Amino acid sequence: MFSRIRYIFFLIPTLCLTNHASLAQENTLTLERCIQLALENNLDAQQGHIRTEVGRINLRQSKQNLLPNLIGSLNHNFEIGRAIDPETNQYLNNVTNRYGNQSLSSSVVLFDGLRMFRTITQQAYAYRATQFEEQNIKEQLALGVTSAYIQALTARDMVAQADSQAAVTHQHVQRNTLLHEQGAIAPGDFYDLKGQYANDLNNVNQARNDFQEALVSLFRLLNLPYDASVQLAPLSELPLKNAPAVTGEQLFQHAVDRLSLIKAVDNRQQQARLGLKVARSYYFPSLSAGAGLSSSYIHGNGGYIDQIQDRIGKNLGFTLAIPIFNKWQARNNVSLAKLDVLDAENIARTSRNELQQTTNQALFNLEAARERYKNLVEQTENYAESFRIAEVRFNAGAINSVDFLIAKNKMDNANANLLIARYQWHLQQRIVDYYNGEMVLSQED
Repeated sequence: MFSRIRYIFFLIPTLCLTNHASLAQENTLTLERCIQLALENNLDAQQGHIRTEVGRINLRQSKQNLLPNLIGSLNHNFEIGRAIDPETNQYLNNVTNRYGNQSLSSSVVLFDGLRMFRTITQQAYAYRATQFEEQNIKEQLALGVTSAYIQALTARDMVAQADSQAAVTHQHVQRNTLLHEQGAIAPGDFYDLKGQYANDLNNVNQARNDFQEALVSLFRLLNLPYDASVQLAPLSELPLKNAPAVTGEQLFQHAVDRLSLIKAVDNRQQQARLGLKVARSYYFPSLSAGAGLSSSYIHGNGGYIDQIQDRIGKNLGFTLAIPIFNKWQARNNVSLAKLDVLDAENIARTSRNELQQTTNQALFNLEAARERYKNLVEQTENYAESFRIAEVRFNAGAINSVDFLIAKNKMDNANANLLIARYQWHLQQRIVDYYNGEMVLSQED
């Protein structure tokens, strides 16, 4: 037993080091690989598996309770001084006596108000519930990893965009530095550009910090040490759909049929109902049968084996236990079981209501993300053309730095909003596909 425990404590850090070493060898992580790592390493997923194993053992034990028991006993006694002869039942003085008894007994329940059979069914529902709960943990974890991965990609691309914006401003600062030294540009325009460049550099630093925070959040879900050298693979583009392929009610029904959460609460509901039947079975009498063998020996009365064989006794009996009064325990247990049923039913209804709200909100979010992305594409094109014109006019001295920077900031903000909107649409589309059963986020063990 202790050797197994030592092996487990040795195995856990070894596996952790192995996972970390394998991650260090991967220069690029894909979304699918991140989900796989999360399912392997996340402690919530591991706890879900532990609870599933507990449910499996409880189910196995409930079935094995139908088997008869078998109990053996041995005892050996030493008596010194005044004692009773076990054969004659007479007192003996100043003796040293040794004797012993052996027995083997077995009993089995014949009827208990169907309690054990109902307990087996109850534990079967409980086991299935833990399986679906474990799968739900994996599904939610995979969905969380997907969201964190897309947020990290968004932050990474924001860094690249901030660098590009700063580079454009830097080019104008360099060009206008010579003009400023020659007095060919208004000082206010030149210092406006330098101030904008400093602001762009701050935006670059903030974008890099946001990217690092997004990576830390992703690695936290993976339950792995943070590694800044790891690169994230881009996502494959999803087609921009004009309208959702399903209605809110259809998406809700697909989610009910697919998601493990609803299956888990339904099995918990059945478990509670069987628990009520188990509690009611204590009102009924129970009948059990028992049988046994016994023998004894006395030191000095012959050989040990011969005495055991000569003194064998056999017994067979039946026990009928009728519950007459048990301090209202059975009635109170039935009342508690009824409350458990009501609680399970409320949880099931609440889960369905929340899922219906979530699926409808997912469709609303998808439509809003699609419209926002579509509008921002047009806005970005318009602001890009406006900036091109402003840049030409600024270089020709037709406008001042204020008008030029206004046009540039509009274009920069539009590009940033478009980038965020593209990833948000991507995420919302994946969420809807997940509820619709078109995308499998979790992997089977």
